[in-house]
Amino acid sequence: MPVFAQDTTDEKSTWALEEIIVTATKRETNLMETPVAISAFSQSELDRQGITNVKDIANLVPNLDIAYDQDQSSPVIAMRGVRSTNTSELGDPSVGLHMDGVYSPRPQGAMALMFDVERVEALRGPQGTLFGRNSTVGTINVISKRPVIDELEGSLGIEIGRWNQRQIKGMINIPVSDTFALRASAMKETRDSYLNGYYDANQWDRRRLPAEAQNAPLLTGEPQTLTQRANSWTAPRELVAADPETFYNNSDQYAYRLSGLWEPSDTLSWMLTYEKYQDSSAGGINTIDCDKADQRLSENADGDMVPGLLGCEYIYGPGADEYTVAVNTPGKLDLSIDSVRSNLRWDFSDTLSFIYNAGYASQQRSALMDIDAGVTDWDMALNFIDTDYVSQSHEFQLQSMTDGPLQWIAGIFYFKEQNGMEGYFNAAMNDSTFWDQPDRTLESIAYFGQGTYDLSEKLHLTLGYRWSKDTKQDKGGHNKSCLRDYSLGPDDEGYPGCYPAWVSDAPGYEDDPNGYFNSYSADHFDDPSIYTDTTNNDTKGSWASATYRFGFDYDLSDEVMLYSYLANGFKSGGIGDVVVEYEQDPTTAEYPLDADGNRIVKTTHASDYDPEEVVTFEIGAKGDFYDGKLNLSGTFFLSSYKDMQLAAPESVYNVYAVQMNPNEEHYGEVETNGFVVYRTKNAAKSEIKGVEFEFDWAPYRNGHVSGFATWLKTEITSDFVTRFDYAASDLFEMDYGPAHDNENPDLYRNLKGNELAAAPEFSVTVNYDHTFNIKNGAKVIPFIGIHWEDESYLTYWNVDKHEFPVGSTGAYDDTRAAFHVVNVSVKYLSADESWNLEAFGYNVTDESIPYWAGGSDGVVRGSRSMPANYGVRLNYSF
Repeated sequence: MPVFAQDTTDEKSTWALEEIIVTATKRETNLMETPVAISAFSQSELDRQGITNVKDIANLVPNLDIAYDQDQSSPVIAMRGVRSTNTSELGDPSVGLHMDGVYSPRPQGAMALMFDVERVEALRGPQGTLFGRNSTVGTINVISKRPVIDELEGSLGIEIGRWNQRQIKGMINIPVSDTFALRASAMKETRDSYLNGYYDANQWDRRRLPAEAQNAPLLTGEPQTLTQRANSWTAPRELVAADPETFYNNSDQYAYRLSGLWEPSDTLSWMLTYEKYQDSSAGGINTIDCDKADQRLSENADGDMVPGLLGCEYIYGPGADEYTVAVNTPGKLDLSIDSVRSNLRWDFSDTLSFIYNAGYASQQRSALMDIDAGVTDWDMALNFIDTDYVSQSHEFQLQSMTDGPLQWIAGIFYFKEQNGMEGYFNAAMNDSTFWDQPDRTLESIAYFGQGTYDLSEKLHLTLGYRWSKDTKQDKGGHNKSCLRDYSLGPDDEGYPGCYPAWVSDAPGYEDDPNGYFNSYSADHFDDPSIYTDTTNNDTKGSWASATYRFGFDYDLSDEVMLYSYLANGFKSGGIGDVVVEYEQDPTTAEYPLDADGNRIVKTTHASDYDPEEVVTFEIGAKGDFYDGKLNLSGTFFLSSYKDMQLAAPESVYNVYAVQMNPNEEHYGEVETNGFVVYRTKNAAKSEIKGVEFEFDWAPYRNGHVSGFATWLKTEITSDFVTRFDYAASDLFEMDYGPAHDNENPDLYRNLKGNELAAAPEFSVTVNYDHTFNIKNGAKVIPFIGIHWEDESYLTYWNVDKHEFPVGSTGAYDDTRAAFHVVNVSVKYLSADESWNLEAFGYNVTDESIPYWAGGSDGVVRGSRSMPANYGVRLNYSF
């Protein structure tokens, strides 16, 4: 909102834009005088756009894209075409996230609710000198409001929206004494699922389904869904509509924050904050891109390959769309984050200040999700029994405080994280893989300094340097597995304890052949003792780096500043699971033993990866014009990446397993199978260049328009030969085994020349609001915001740029069509500004936008935007 100047005789100066103060250089500076590409947003701007967490700010920041990985309950933040899709405990994000200046290591922290916020700052370009870890392409800093020493104030807000949404938030600031104040704030939100959700008892595993789904009526007509047809030999049942209050993609979360500020003197300030976030929803689930799925070719009854037999209606029945899903595993998410942050500042002399920022965070998560959701009849589920991430960070700073020609900052940073995880992936018709990672640690230490020197009254030089070292280690970690073996019974030697034998003469077999499986308890596979160790993940890696910043800024006039810099960035390498391949007889599926009775090791595959490095040159300009009514900023950047870290599913090697074939009357066939992991690899080189233009304009009294326009070009510039794993069987028209054979040369393509994911060439955002004054002093403020993005890719494979045996790749490509989003609202603000009532609509044109795609079924499934949402909110403050 524009802020109007009061006492002036110059008509041109009767209104002006608000001056925005940021901390991009770790000291307070005017946004338009800070030589960094940065966007900043206040709480009122976030509220107006319906933004409650970092995940939702993508459309407000140039060249920012934020997807969501349902499997890890984690956002995937991309900036200027760079992102990290490894959101597990092994991965590091490419965009650093800070809360009140304290580093937040896990990307799940971006899901924490944002409320009672002073501002959100999004810095673009390498920020490694001052912000350190994982800031190769940018940093996001969420700054909460500090307690106010001398003022009692409070607020209460209520929001009601579509899908039975209910949101409430409040704040109270209490001045306890002349030197101490407390501030408490909280927020809670619930919302039903917006999916057309069903429970499906025709899928293999029915153990967790509610009783009404397990006992659903028998199907009286012809089978209409994939699972009804695939399991027609088990007396198929009707689908049962799920309760949207507890189904996937609902919302059930709360957070609260308690801060204390002590200022015993003008030179000493200490703020201590405790924050709690809890998400108890059903979690998210991937849905189908119906247009792409309809293009897939499948064999009809006459043996012809025709499209349309793998689309949404083929899978889920007539009327199904991209928001339809049928599951046999109800979703569950229990994500809890407890944080303590301390900010101490002591101006111990007229020229020096000491700052100590410390943080402690504990993130605990358990999650259960349906992976295939009835898209196949293999029936896959993912269960994180428990993940526990505990971290601490400490940063000591020494800053200059003089008005002289040199301003500088120096500091030491220390960070440590300890992770533990238990979980498993279960393919009910085949096998189960268990992860037991009790002790994965990360330790980082860094020394940094940066200074700006006035070479003249208008020309300023900035130099920065940081040395850092990261060490990652895994102790006692194991992958465990159990393959179904139908040739063995419970009394046979070597019988696996996690799966029962196939007992063809068991009671009720003819009516329900998989009934024995469902006799197990829901937590049967939670027990690690029923599995066999397949890997020993003990490994360790260390990486050291030096990052720098060299820049100039020049005051062209009192209104215009020019700046340029050269900076590099570094993201440490990583450790991965140690995968061991044993010698095996492919005809018998037996493993020869050595003289000591151990399996003979054929190859050891360590999925470690190297550091990622970038060098960026940027030149930009910022200016305010027409007596502060127009702010303009623009920048051109060129980034050169070496060993960019890219993650995707990959078959590590071939194993041989005894599998069942449900379409035959006998079992025990030996078929080739692939061992697939989510693996990070280093692309050789890539280049990114672009232009970002931002504007903020009050063209006339009570009018306000803002936004940005961008151009972005990304390219993998050197050979990067890799094997496709998205729908490989279909793309290459091969059986499953050859399509996952690392030694098959037909599977490989050179991705040189490909574009990076989440990098549209053009994007535009325009926001406009106008304030209408009413005679009683109240105001009515309508708002409209429009965001448009050009076509882009969802992965770095760029399927449409390569040739495959299959006649058409349209069903498997990873393109995302151009899209637009329109948000609108109208607010009534009381004369004394103590309360306001606002009606809103988000995505009012009901665009369905894919944000994430991947998996062994190709890019047909992924997370999508929420349909059109609307509601009202009421806020009161005192």
